Amino acid sequence: MDTEDQKLQRLIGNIFKHDNRLSNKYNNYNIEQVWRDTFGHLISNYTTKVSFYKGTLTVYISSSPLKQEISMTKDNVIEKINKNLKYKKVVELIVR
Repeated sequence: MDTEDQKLQRLIGNIFKHDNRLSNKYNNYNIEQVWRDTFGHLISNYTTKVSFYKGTLTVYISSSPLKQEISMTKDNVIEKINKNLKYKKVVELIVR
């Protein structure tokens, strides 16, 4: 028999799987947290927005030198993010 906790976890999981609006909002929140945890306080201070849609991570950076640095090391950034993500995987990175 399932316990009440297991039933509740399964129910919440099903809601996020079947309602794209909820799933997308949760994924965007989650990926922003992963971005900030992965790259720390310094880069987080210059990050104004993070969004994720269909494998594309878009990061808005307020510092031009930092934008250039991230753009030049996209492959390493994608690799670090994917190591810390549980479900969705980043395929492309756009820095704005």
